[in-house]
This record gives sequence, structure tokens and C-alpha cells, in this order.
Amino acid sequence: MKISAYLPCYNVERYVGPTIEAILAQTHPPDEFLIIDDGSTDTTIDIAANYPVRIIRHEKNKGLAAARNTAFANAKHELVAAMDSDALAEKEWMESLLDAFKDPRVVGSSGRLIEKFREGAANAWRSTYLAQDLGENRIEIEWPSHKRLGGFGTLLRKDAVLAVGGYNERYRTNYEDVDMCTRLLQAGHKLIFEPRAIAYHLRQDTVRTILRTSWRSQFDTHYFNGGYNNIPLKLLHNFRWSRAMMWNDWRAGNKSLLGVDALMPWYHSYADLKYRFSPGRLPPVDAEGPNAELYYPRPIRALRRRRRNSHQRA
Repeated sequence: MKISAYLPCYNVERYVGPTIEAILAQTHPPDEFLIIDDGSTDTTIDIAANYPVRIIRHEKNKGLAAARNTAFANAKHELVAAMDSDALAEKEWMESLLDAFKDPRVVGSSGRLIEKFREGAANAWRSTYLAQDLGENRIEIEWPSHKRLGGFGTLLRKDAVLAVGGYNERYRTNYEDVDMCTRLLQAGHKLIFEPRAIAYHLRQDTVRTILRTSWRSQFDTHYFNGGYNNIPLKLLHNFRWSRAMMWNDWRAGNKSLLGVDALMPWYHSYADLKYRFSPGRLPPVDAEGPNAELYYPRPIRALRRRRRNSHQRA
């Protein structure tokens, strides 16, 4: 089976060379390799041009979802493999993912992303709260399972992705992978998590970068659940969330994470307010249901549920 591989890139000169080399060195190498440059301003493309790849450039940064759509629009082959630009795939990664497609219902497979760097409070926090590894057991995922494949390294059927409308570019750089998996599952397809397919995350964080990364990674989830419809409730949620993390880390003996936990609500609140008063603020969403309720303190949630139930009975 022929495979088109792609690497979405945005200012990743530090990682792009080794990541490309790891894909080219696969036991089942790709039949074409696309580099989707999403408006890089560093030497990413100069480095990528030294390898046998096809470079497709965005004139400006459009976000990860748009880069993925560009890859699928230009891929020549039915199976399309993606790898994040700061991840290093083991040699059998592609071959291991390919095994899943012996089942005709399978339209996607993905493997493990193991954090290579865990030393220091920031890296340890990322490994604990932003990990994308589903473990050591193979998982067959079908609707209505809540499990999803991580977008860092996937092998997907091109026709299935295009049939559900491609990646939703409203999500820009986060949650686009979860949304894609959800739509594929709702369409009746099957996804496979294959633990034999292993990649290593090369990212290293400082406290400053992990604060920023945490906020960005959660933005889309909060936005589409209505978190930014009422900014005082969102700010209150930041501190309730931090309190829960600190309690969990204290009980688990992860005391090195407590300092980062304590800084999180202050940075998230700063970033929330900056976003709230920015000219690029997105319009409010019509969000209802249990996820939107999470922004209210528990007593208010209970009161709102009682009122809703009484209205329904009436």
C-alpha cells in the first residue's frame, strides 16, 4: 500500500532535520513526503530543502488544521501519514501502523508518543497533564467510545477524511485531531491505537513556555464549551482547576509540580483577559449541556439543574 507522508512545520528549525530523517529511515518508508510550511520565518525550509521532500508553503501562518488540509489536498496516495515536527519516530512506526488496515473498517491508526524529556518541573508537568500516550495495550475504537487518536502521528485513509469534510480550521492549532476522530467514528468507521508504533516527543519546556502551552492547548475546548461567554466565570474556573490539580499532585506525591500548579490560574487569567479585550476575539458560541455547566460552582450548577428539570416537568 502506497503512503503519502507529511510534516506540518512552523518555525521548527531545531527539530525538523532529525524528524525528516526518522521518517525517511522507516522500514516501510513513504512513497512521497510533503513538508507543509505554515509561514515559517526561521530556517525551517532551508533545512528541509536538503532532503528528498516536496515543500508546499503557506504565505502566512494559518494554523495546524489548515496545514493538514493542505497535505490531504496534495497527497497522491490513499493512505496519508502525519508526524509532528518535534517528534522522532522509531524505524518500525509506519510499518506497525499499516497492519491495522487489514481490517477494511479501519480508516485510521496511531501509536504512542513518549516524552523524551521529563526532568525539571515544567517537563514533568507537561508529561503529567499534556501527555498523549494511551498506554501499552492495543485499542479498537468505535463510536460511542470517548477515546481518540492523537494528531501527532497518524495514518489515515484520505477518502474517509475528505468524506467528513477535512479538518475544521476553526480549531487552528488544537483539538482539530479530536474533532476529526469524532467525525470519523460517527460516520461508522473504526480507529486503532497501536502501541508498537512509538515516537518520542523532543520538546523541552521552561515554566514560562509550559504556562503558555497549557493555555493554548485548552483554548479551543474552553471556547467551544462557552467558557469565554462569561469571563468572570472562566477566571473563577481557572482557580478551581488549579486547586484540584494541587490537591491531586499533593496526594500523589508530585510535590515538584505544585509550584507550576499554583502559577497556572494566574497566567491563564492574564491570557483570558488579554484575549477578551483583543480585537481578534471570536464571537460567542451557543454552548449548552454538561461541559458548559462546569464553569459554574457546584451549588449554582445544582440550582440550574433543578430549575431546568422543573421547567421540563412543567
